[in-house]
Amino acid sequence: MSRSLSLFTIFVVLVLSLFVIANSAGGQQTAKFVEGQVIIKFKTTTTPIDISVIQSSLGAAVQTRFGRIKAELWDIQGVTVQNAVALYKNDPRIEYIEPNYILNADDTFPNDPRFPELWGLHNTGQTGGTPDADIDAPEGWDLETGEEVIVGVIDTGTDWQHEDLADNIYVNPNEIPDNGIDDDGNGFIDDVHGWDFRNNDNNPFDDAGHGTHVSGTVGAVGNNGIGVVGVSWNVKIMPVKFLSSSGGGTTADAIASVEYTTMMGVDLTNNSWGGGSFSTALRDAIEDAGDQGILFVAAAGNDSWDTDIYPHYPSSYDLDNIISVANTNHNDLLSGTSNWGLTSVDLSAPGSSILSTFPNDTYGTI
Repeated sequence: MSRSLSLFTIFVVLVLSLFVIANSAGGQQTAKFVEGQVIIKFKTTTTPIDISVIQSSLGAAVQTRFGRIKAELWDIQGVTVQNAVALYKNDPRIEYIEPNYILNADDTFPNDPRFPELWGLHNTGQTGGTPDADIDAPEGWDLETGEEVIVGVIDTGTDWQHEDLADNIYVNPNEIPDNGIDDDGNGFIDDVHGWDFRNNDNNPFDDAGHGTHVSGTVGAVGNNGIGVVGVSWNVKIMPVKFLSSSGGGTTADAIASVEYTTMMGVDLTNNSWGGGSFSTALRDAIEDAGDQGILFVAAAGNDSWDTDIYPHYPSSYDLDNIISVANTNHNDLLSGTSNWGLTSVDLSAPGSSILSTFPNDTYGTI
């Protein structure tokens, strides 16, 4: 089965600024270094006697010689690193003297207080699982943290006023809120934040919790000091509801949801739902979305079977724009409930015991 992954990188698109450590003695207040060590290089004209005198003045012993750059790492005693650098930084016999700075991997960690609980993004073994059985989110965030890509979350709805989602919720720029007029002429009145096809109204609020949970995983606001963080710190989530408070819905409402997101020009949709038999109509709607360049990310299903033999829809439709995603646990193993399929499932991602947003400014693990 051919699959297109060309849009899958949209979750991480904003380049981060790098933190630069000052390399002068006057700018070292925030730069950490190894106490009792300096890196020093002498000018070629400096005599061995002068080197010996300077070494003695610092109580220094050579720890490492860097042969190619002709510098040395010294252990010093009886004087602080700051004082040693200040004493000799302008000495005509010395090309440079500097602290042995402490460096760290440039992993980007947000300040969201419950980020340490998100094993799927950064697994330290905090839930008893295998360290690094995760998606390496901090390493990815070193490069990009997201942009305003529009993701249609087709589900039970989304609490679009949630404290950790509101700033990342899609706003229809062509619709005037609450004026009772279809300003953009798309057939939907006041669809400012998406649409509810279950109740046929403009408030796709989540009365089940699942869609809000999914939305938080996709794009809870990053680095805002609140709650959790999504894979993309900056994204526009379009809530589209067709599933009821008990999680049920119809093929017709699913088709209407897909057609709506296609009409509205989303970049991709998230579809953590499935069931029923093969539907030519639903397949046609998803194919039409693909013709518009829209990716359709779908759950592989929770039936514990091989979808190459027993298809799961919509994830098993043979369409290039579908990415079917299986569910892994904190040991990087397939969840016991997850479907699999050599050709019908494209990849797997953390999906067991995931903490995320729930309606009414709450959080929960499912």
